[in-house]
Amino acid sequence: MPMVKTPEEYFSNQCFAPPVQRETTPSLSAAERAFVQKYLGDDAIANLTVQAPQVVIASPSSPSAGTAPAGSTFEHTESKVKPTIPLKTLLLSQPAVQMVSFYVREQIFLLPVPVIIEVLRHMPLTRLPMAPSFVAGVVNLRGRVTPLLHLDALLTLDQQHRYTPQSFIVVCGSEQMQLGLIVDKIHTMYLLDQSKINWNAEAQLGSSADLLCGLAEINDHLHGIVDPEMIVEKLLEF
Repeated sequence: MPMVKTPEEYFSNQCFAPPVQRETTPSLSAAERAFVQKYLGDDAIANLTVQAPQVVIASPSSPSAGTAPAGSTFEHTESKVKPTIPLKTLLLSQPAVQMVSFYVREQIFLLPVPVIIEVLRHMPLTRLPMAPSFVAGVVNLRGRVTPLLHLDALLTLDQQHRYTPQSFIVVCGSEQMQLGLIVDKIHTMYLLDQSKINWNAEAQLGSSADLLCGLAEINDHLHGIVDPEMIVEKLLEF
């Protein structure tokens, strides 16, 4: 079975530390600067209220996954993807890959643990009228400009763009910038052998795989593995 311990079981024996508080106005990466100039404006960035959600569950430094219960967060800073290593290259080098699964409408998708920074609940955001419809808005999350994105609009045919107090936000760190992916519910976590993962999703899904880096077989079902780096590219190409 690919499933490992439940998040509650895993985290119950770990030592936790609060997330690092970043400076309020940090220097921006090239991608962050492009996003700000395109959709927000340099003047508006200074007016974003710094969001610093209280950490109830934080990830230890060892590479592992988990899901926080309602109202809590899960911090994972040490295993963040290094800027010089493409995500797929990093994951292919591992004999098994830990994934967090989540629901977008009725579909289950996966995210590799190395790209996950934390999982949060609904928070206030600043809307961006000039941004694509899949962009719910933007927040200043502990000093980082973080777009919040409707995954339903990106990965499914559902275009209702729901963002409610029941929504979860999976905060991911790509090579270029930090994203908040809006999902309906955190499901569980898995440890998947490479034999269960197809890293050439485009061969099976065609153009619909443009935001996925692979497909994982779990209990005889295939689930897409979301690639935050590809989502950043889509965000900046508009």
